[in-house]
Order: sequence, then structure tokens, then C-alpha cells
Amino acid sequence: MKHGKQQGVALVVVLLLLLAITVVATSSMQGGLIQEKITANLYDQLSTSQQVEAALLEAEQRLNVADPVALIDNAGIYDLALPGAVERWLDADSVWIAATPPAEGVGEQAQYLIEYLGDWPHPPDCANVASKDRISVGCLSPTFRITARSVSSPGRSAVTLQSLFRR
Repeated sequence: MKHGKQQGVALVVVLLLLLAITVVATSSMQGGLIQEKITANLYDQLSTSQQVEAALLEAEQRLNVADPVALIDNAGIYDLALPGAVERWLDADSVWIAATPPAEGVGEQAQYLIEYLGDWPHPPDCANVASKDRISVGCLSPTFRITARSVSSPGRSAVTLQSLFRR
């Protein structure tokens, strides 16, 4: 009689151990899946950031001409904004320039737009003249703001970068 009771207890102990092992295994699998998603999102973020940085460089190359102000009013290249106007990079009606497409499978294509901000002292030390009220004309340089963004589908990384360009 004693022998039968021991077999029943052993069965309960084995079932409890099996349940514990199942819980640990399930938890480990979920942790692995979460790590895989984190890695995929990081890869997507880095790839998208590289595409947007490449678009910024492309815009800078476009402005690297003798007279970049002459480019104003081309598609995606804007003149001084009116006071109180919506920022062009936030305006849904703004025209964006498509950057050179990325290598196949690298990521989404980026876009950029260029805004003329007026003539500003450049180099900055140029404004440190004896008379702070006047800046010599030779110190002024056309200044542009370049805004580049990723064009991504829902659930993907979205990146927007801005930089200033002075010639």
C-alpha cells in the first residue's frame, strides 16, 4: 500500500517540475523575441538616419555653387519666410526634393527642402567689430537651413534632421 502512494506523489512532483520548466522556457522565448524586435528597430533607425544624413549632404552639394541665392524659387528651395508663417518643414503644402534613392534594400528614400534665411555674419568672429551697430558687407554670407526627413511607412522609424549651410 505504501508503494502506491509514493508513485502518486512522484507523479505530482514531476508534473510540477514540468510546469516550472515550461514557464521558464516560455519566458526565455519571449525575452528572445523582444531582443530580436529591439535589434530590428535599431537597425531600421540607423539605416533611416544614414539615408537622411545622405540627403543633407546632397542638399549641401546642391548649394555649393558660386551663387546659391540664384537657386531660390526652384522646387523645394524657398526664399525668406513671411513673419508668422508656418515653418515650411511643418507645412503640408511644402514641396520636398527627393534625394538620390538608396541602394536597394537599404531603407526608405529621404527628402529635403532648403530655406534661405538671409545674409548672416560669417565667420561669426566677423561680427566682432569695434562698432556693434554695423557689420561690414564683406562679413555677410547667405545662410540656408536644410531640412531632411525620411519617408517611412507606418510602424517604421521616422527621422528629421536640420542643418545650417553658409557659403
